[in-house]
Amino acid sequence: MTRIGKRQTREEELEDEQKRLDEEMEKREEEFRSGKMITQTVHDNKVELKKKDKKEEGSHGEQLKKGFNKSLGRIIPGEDSDSDYGELENHEDPLDDEDDDEFMKRVKKTKAKKLSVVDHSKIDYKPFWKNFYIDVKEISRMAPEEVAAYRKQLELKIHGKDVPKPVKTWHQTGLASKILETVRKFNYERPMPSQAQALPIIMSGRDCIGIVKTGSGKTLAFVLPLLRHIKDQPPVETGDGPIGLIMAPTRELVQQIHSDIKKFAKILAIRCVPVYGGSGVAQQISELKRGTEIVVCTPGSMIDILCTSGGKITNLRRVTYLVMDEADRMFDMGFEPQITRIVQNIHPNRQTVGGRSVANEDITQLVEVRPESERFLRLLVLLGQLYEKGKILIFVQSQEKCDALFRDLPKHGYPCLSLPGAKDQTDRESTISDFKSNLLIATSVAARGLDVKELEIVVIFDVPNHYEDYVHRVGRTGRAGRKGCAIIFIFEENARYAPDLVKALEVSEQVVPEGLKALADGFMAKVNQGLDQAHGTGYGGSGFKFSEEEMKRG
Repeated sequence: MTRIGKRQTREEELEDEQKRLDEEMEKREEEFRSGKMITQTVHDNKVELKKKDKKEEGSHGEQLKKGFNKSLGRIIPGEDSDSDYGELENHEDPLDDEDDDEFMKRVKKTKAKKLSVVDHSKIDYKPFWKNFYIDVKEISRMAPEEVAAYRKQLELKIHGKDVPKPVKTWHQTGLASKILETVRKFNYERPMPSQAQALPIIMSGRDCIGIVKTGSGKTLAFVLPLLRHIKDQPPVETGDGPIGLIMAPTRELVQQIHSDIKKFAKILAIRCVPVYGGSGVAQQISELKRGTEIVVCTPGSMIDILCTSGGKITNLRRVTYLVMDEADRMFDMGFEPQITRIVQNIHPNRQTVGGRSVANEDITQLVEVRPESERFLRLLVLLGQLYEKGKILIFVQSQEKCDALFRDLPKHGYPCLSLPGAKDQTDRESTISDFKSNLLIATSVAARGLDVKELEIVVIFDVPNHYEDYVHRVGRTGRAGRKGCAIIFIFEENARYAPDLVKALEVSEQVVPEGLKALADGFMAKVNQGLDQAHGTGYGGSGFKFSEEEMKRG
């Protein structure tokens, strides 16, 4: 990456910058409390962008709606990030004291408009700096043979030109002292393997895509450089949009990322706002209007926020650091139009980081082929053996099955919590925080972003119909270097998923049971004879395609 503009701050100037930011925050908060909000000046370019062909706009909106509805057939209820905001009339502004129900009723009466494409040639972007990495002597002196041996030790595989050498300690990353102090506070002794390589790459201002095991510290790898990136730029004023934009496929993953960021952002006086459908809509809008350095969002909800109230809530003009977490899953869920339009509106010379999780070889995956009628009895046997050993998460495919297990398990002496997709956002958050007992039943809504400490066992009661769902259900255990175990049930009526499950086990270097192999071979024989149809969604996804070698990378 090339350097952009003159470096605005040095490491020793961070303290002064923080003081200025704190003073500015206090000033804005006082203005907000007194009702004296600063009016945003409309840029000439903004006015030009409002002039649209109404016929074209209506046609595009109809196409987007049809394409999006088609994708919903493969999304578990409650997991998608569909629209929860509408377009307000230009003279309307969301009221900060308006509750969620009132806000939702009002905005849903109006029709959402597409986000206009920005003509970047007409915008006077301020220069910014994104290379903060300095090779310390211990790393720069490493010979190529030493670097290769160290990467092999960390089980790293890289692609790219002149890739920075992996670091060994946090102090070698180039992060600010306050960030390092917070890292020590949370007892992160040394960077995890993926972080050891990703941090010097991202701190150098390079674009980066990471394919890593679940629970390997991916979030921290893109969050810490973002904090350093933000501290080098002028403070965010009222009316400014965020500097960092993080997109994720589900509200649960958005919440998890937001929670991880808050641990570090508070000490640096950096604000972070989550944007997702469900509860807290009015609060999200209020915080965005006051200004925030970071936004973590689902694509659909971010589009709605940007289009609501004539684009006065927030904008993307200052975004210079873009993260697309689980980008393949977002595309697979049908959000390509939203993602494309958002990216088109961001600074063309931004830094872009992406990440994808794959199955962790440290998680033992046991597949049991048995009749559907025997699954519940087998589950009781497993609970009898495992219930007292630690937390257990059971995944089912539908709310109906979630309710059935939640009703029946306590009758056999196993009290539990449930997390179906139909629960509203507040109840979901409460259930996740209350998961201190031994057993939680959940639909796929909990698979993304759910980070439960000391989760020993995952039971997949219903085999998922998609590789990505399988990876992330399994990946709820064995996190942060711990061992874990996943037990998967499959029965003859689900034979169409057996070949994909065999492939998933092989990619993760797991033992393929004879019963599963026989089920898969029998199904493929029927397909070859024209007696059945192969599973259409495939464990490779319908968005980005990854080879078997890529799936294995950690």
